[in-house]
Amino acid sequence: MYKKIMTDELWFVAAPNHKYANKIISLETIISEPFILRENGSYNHFTLEALCHIHNLKAPKIALEFDGLHESLMAAISGYGIVFCSSLTVHEFITAGKLSRIYVKDIDLINEIVLCTRKNEPYSPLLQNFFAVMPTTQISAS
Repeated sequence: MYKKIMTDELWFVAAPNHKYANKIISLETIISEPFILRENGSYNHFTLEALCHIHNLKAPKIALEFDGLHESLMAAISGYGIVFCSSLTVHEFITAGKLSRIYVKDIDLINEIVLCTRKNEPYSPLLQNFFAVMPTTQISAS
């Protein structure tokens, strides 16, 4: 069973003094900038490469690569490049003015966060408590 927990967006973010901070630019323009990426195989790294492939663009130049999101965001705050990541993970940094969003024309990527459980298996008490406090939407009964 798949239950939708929430919807998340994938954003391009950089330091507030980045030349494209709070601006609307093309995908081709942003891809020409240095990127700070998570390790190869991470969801955001894979999604960014897929986005480039779909639009017939070369993968972005990697300025820095980290095994952790926190390190990537700290590097972006320090001005080392652009991070492509979950809006949920950067919302407080943007609100605090430590990062700024870069808007990319015609690119609105949505990531649905779902909880998957086995069909016909009873929910554990922990999962029952989770459902009691976290609203979900059933997506599929398969």
